[in-house]
Amino acid sequence: MTEIITDIDLAAEEILNGNIVGLPTETVYGLGANALNQDAVIKIFEAKERPRFNPLIVHLFDTEELDKYADEIPQNFFKLYEKFSPGPITYVLKKKKIIPDIVTAGNETVAVRFPSHNIFRELLKKVNVPIAAPSANRFGRISPTSAEDVKKEMDGRIKYILEGGFSDVGIESTVVDLSGETPAVLRHGFVSEEEIQSVTGETIKPESGKIHSPGMLLNHYAPTTPLVIVEHINELEKFEGKNYGILDLNKYHDLKEAAKHLFFDLRRLDEKGFELILAAKVKDEGIGIAINDRLEKARHKNI
Repeated sequence: MTEIITDIDLAAEEILNGNIVGLPTETVYGLGANALNQDAVIKIFEAKERPRFNPLIVHLFDTEELDKYADEIPQNFFKLYEKFSPGPITYVLKKKKIIPDIVTAGNETVAVRFPSHNIFRELLKKVNVPIAAPSANRFGRISPTSAEDVKKEMDGRIKYILEGGFSDVGIESTVVDLSGETPAVLRHGFVSEEEIQSVTGETIKPESGKIHSPGMLLNHYAPTTPLVIVEHINELEKFEGKNYGILDLNKYHDLKEAAKHLFFDLRRLDEKGFELILAAKVKDEGIGIAINDRLEKARHKNI
């Protein structure tokens, strides 16, 4: 059985012993291992049933040891770091060989993030190694935003989950690729493309087809119950006679609150036994772009 714990020292011991632990972050809960230990990282892929062509994000405390893991760090990184880190933004940089290929799916780049969650930061200080940590759910499923939701996904697959409360952001980090000539947003998140561009002063190039980071697959974040996107949440005549639940994100007072509750609400509806879950997209601006991205990737493609 998997146990939810509050002992950071015990979590640190597990990481240093080459095991994996469910960890709280400000975005969603992650499944963490020592990023320099290939055997430990393999356990992440096995527990999640995650394909190995999908790279992981490496979490660091600060920039002090970044040059051990990344090469040719551009000025745009330091500009963005000063504005948005620690926080929900991930940077794709050229990697150094110390990072195992399994972490980066064989890419010559590595995705690094500096989390702001106090408990995760304390853990990083204790272990003094980079921690690879994708979301703590089975591959393709809804990302967890509480320790209890991690347990539902990972019970019996991992030994410990470190309790850290409800995730403040509620969706995965923005990913910006800084390994090329101009920045490229590979995954939309809490930090918007407009905010990134206002700092770098450069035009964001279109997403690349190559998988440089998590979150680039077309199908992801999906409930077991088929999710259907409708134009308006109050125009449901075509679903008359169906047993459906409604994911109403417009009930929240702003888009940040909607993002925070997206996965939590979706998971609760998925547990109700409906035939369908119906959802309407939100205003497509700022963090709303990230919310709509998650809905589009989670929707049932055959309905």
